[in-house]
Amino acid sequence: MKKVLLSVLALSALSSASASERIGAYLLGLQYERDVNATDSVRYGVGLPVALGFGGGGVLALSGDVSYLRHVAPASQVVQPYFGGSLGLVGIFGTSEGTSAAGVVLFPNVLGGLNFNVSNSLSLFTEAGVGPRVIFAGASDGTSSAGGTDVSLGFGVRVGLNYTVR
Repeated sequence: MKKVLLSVLALSALSSASASERIGAYLLGLQYERDVNATDSVRYGVGLPVALGFGGGGVLALSGDVSYLRHVAPASQVVQPYFGGSLGLVGIFGTSEGTSAAGVVLFPNVLGGLNFNVSNSLSLFTEAGVGPRVIFAGASDGTSSAGGTDVSLGFGVRVGLNYTVR
């Protein structure tokens, strides 16, 4: 039993040691990506698309997403196309002169993109996604409140850079 446990531990250490990890930045956000196998990876992103303060209040939006990506060409290629699926979530909070509003946006989408490998550790990327955008929102002025839901077709674009950690 002890030999089996040590063997499993050694194999898991070897498999995770060969997985490539990347940290990156895109317009208004940061991301972490880890290879699952030779062609697939999982990416987690977090962003701050809006943060404004003004005399009577302000607006704050926080975003996050998780994506599963399939790379069509090896990482050694100068241009590496990929496609996948993503689930994005945005929270929006605002207040002005006694009125408050909040909303949540859910954005499941399919995406496609290109990595442009500048060096062994640095790459630029661009991608686009499309899918349904579901919005839940509400507002209150202290005496009355209103809320609603909307579903529409959404589009997203992400441009940035990645640095391979290992």
